[in-house]
Amino acid sequence: KINLTWHMVTNQAANDQLLNKVADAKGLNTISPTWFSIADTDGNISSLASQSYVTYAHQNGLEVWGLVDNFKEGVSTYETLSRTSSRQRLVNQLTAAAIQYGLDGINVDFETITTECSRAYIEFIRELSIMCRINGIVLSVDNFVPTSSSDHYDRAEQGVVADYVIMMGYDEHFAGGEPGSVSSISYVKNGISGMLEDVPKEKLINAVPFYTRLWIEAGDGSITSKAMGIADAKKWVDNNQVELTWQADTAQYYGEKQTNDGAWFLWMEEERSLKEKMNVVRQNDLAGVACWKLGFEDSAAWDSIQWN
Repeated sequence: KINLTWHMVTNQAANDQLLNKVADAKGLNTISPTWFSIADTDGNISSLASQSYVTYAHQNGLEVWGLVDNFKEGVSTYETLSRTSSRQRLVNQLTAAAIQYGLDGINVDFETITTECSRAYIEFIRELSIMCRINGIVLSVDNFVPTSSSDHYDRAEQGVVADYVIMMGYDEHFAGGEPGSVSSISYVKNGISGMLEDVPKEKLINAVPFYTRLWIEAGDGSITSKAMGIADAKKWVDNNQVELTWQADTAQYYGEKQTNDGAWFLWMEEERSLKEKMNVVRQNDLAGVACWKLGFEDSAAWDSIQWN
């Protein structure tokens, strides 16, 4: 079973933090550093890959799945993927990087794919899967919780050609939206059920959040929020003496506090809620669990996502 965590790497120096960040991890067997991005519409990639990082990870029994994203501003994913030449360059550069650094896998995290881009996107996944298979590289693809607005990602075809399909089972309530849980148990259950309509269970990985959102409702009724890792959220609760109540419907602890600045709300993500999500993963006999992101958790969180 896969037990993966994403490691957000935004510069070369961040690679040196691997040792500290995985020191308390239990059961972890795969790490996915955010190393690669589409750099331009010709299909070139930018890279933060580190050979010493891969060597250290392998020495500690961790597979390394390098992540590639499409987050660079001003670079059109549609333009990049809709042309055979640029799509092929992207596939070739990713494959070459995986071979050069001895990566075990590639994790594709392309978001905000438009409907017009969908055919080119799935063709890219097909072509990358062929090169990965030839070279013994594991291919995984990240997906939102299924809704009609993301059907064009063609989860069924991903389930055929990719080794693993990962459901990002969070952001149920997100910045700029209505206050609520980041990942309630029904959201996770319904998401997994929807994914299993298209993807075989032996290929499906459910991703859980190592974070929550603190919601602030000002006196004028305006609402803002900020993301907090599990460790920081626990400190906030302690420092503000917030009383937490377990909610069966979300399978999370809920807390609120009235201040001079307005009302504060928190649906906690911590070891008990993670254990509830992990039970759903086990009940559906999925291929694994993934966590966003390394460094947000506390040591107790790792105990909840053990397979044994």
